[in-house]
Amino acid sequence: MRNEPPSDPVSKALDYAYKLWPRLRRYALDSRYHIDNNSVERNQRPSVMGCKNYLLSKSDSGTVDNAIIYSLIESCEIVGVNSLQWLTHVLQSLHDDTTAEQITQMLP
Repeated sequence: MRNEPPSDPVSKALDYAYKLWPRLRRYALDSRYHIDNNSVERNQRPSVMGCKNYLLSKSDSGTVDNAIIYSLIESCEIVGVNSLQWLTHVLQSLHDDTTAEQITQMLP
């Protein structure tokens, strides 16, 4: 009698599925569970792209500036504001004498 499972591909696949059976049952019995995490990965894509873009920054201050812009754009998306329109409005509204309170009121 063999003590280890067969090593052919079908046996490996069945063994893998058997080990995941408790999780698969939860998915089938409760509709709150999702079969994959595509939505989470899709939502992380912009920040991952931002990290790759930060590598192209020539200085630490450039990296900080990039992080601020990406954060503001993502904030616009979260609250349902068109980021291009918002950014255009803010850049046209900023002046040398704009106070910190006025800037805070312009945040998305």
